[in-house]
Amino acid sequence: MLETQTKGAAKTATAFDHLAPANLFSLDGKVAFVTGAAGGIASGITQALAAAGARLALTDRSEKVADRAAEFVHDGVDATSFVLDITDSKAVAMAFEQALARFGRIDILVNNAGVIVRKPFLEVTLDDWRRVIDTDLTACFVVAQHAARIMVRQGSGRIINIGSIMGHVSRPDLVPYVSAKGAIAAFTRSLAADLAGTGVTVNTLAPGYIATDFGMASNKPFHDFVSDWTPARRWGRPDDLSGPVLLLASEAGGYINGQTLYVDGGFLGVTK
Repeated sequence: MLETQTKGAAKTATAFDHLAPANLFSLDGKVAFVTGAAGGIASGITQALAAAGARLALTDRSEKVADRAAEFVHDGVDATSFVLDITDSKAVAMAFEQALARFGRIDILVNNAGVIVRKPFLEVTLDDWRRVIDTDLTACFVVAQHAARIMVRQGSGRIINIGSIMGHVSRPDLVPYVSAKGAIAAFTRSLAADLAGTGVTVNTLAPGYIATDFGMASNKPFHDFVSDWTPARRWGRPDDLSGPVLLLASEAGGYINGQTLYVDGGFLGVTK
């Protein structure tokens, strides 16, 4: 039998090269605008975007976002930061203007900034309600509109709204938050329909229980309940969102539109 020797042969281009994972998930040359980027689940999201080649415009109301951007720059990533309150529409507009002036384009939006109020419904004040809705829903609309105007002119873009499993189920003492996250899923579907044919996709990334300061503000019995209930038998970690956000941000997810992707370790899929 004659053995064909191929070792050392030069690799030639094929019609399937664009399907290679390195190409499908590449964000080389792309610019990502991420809100609420100082910490929490954004740590996994921003690291994944940077590792795939994206340049970063990071915003947060905490000045720690500047430190976060500086860490990326130290690692060779082209990154900048804006300290702002996401509910300040003028500050948001200025951040987009400055990001566009610096990078020349915006390819990916991650609408991540959010707040939560934990109170029984009868104790929720109108100010509590407005604070959550203004931050978790209205600001999401404002930021997405700025990004979409840029993306539509470019003929391409990815809008990723951060939702929650609380947009699908609910718990006591979270009426404003559950209402906002439920609305985010509907907003995503509607925006995907409105931007149809522009080259811009819109999806919701909905985490389950993630081990961050934001998500862990619960007592030990509840912490143990989540771990026991979840088929993965643990709380999520910020880096569990790395793969899903790359899917939605890259060519790999180019035909995913108007959807909510739950990243919850199987929490929503089981009953006991």
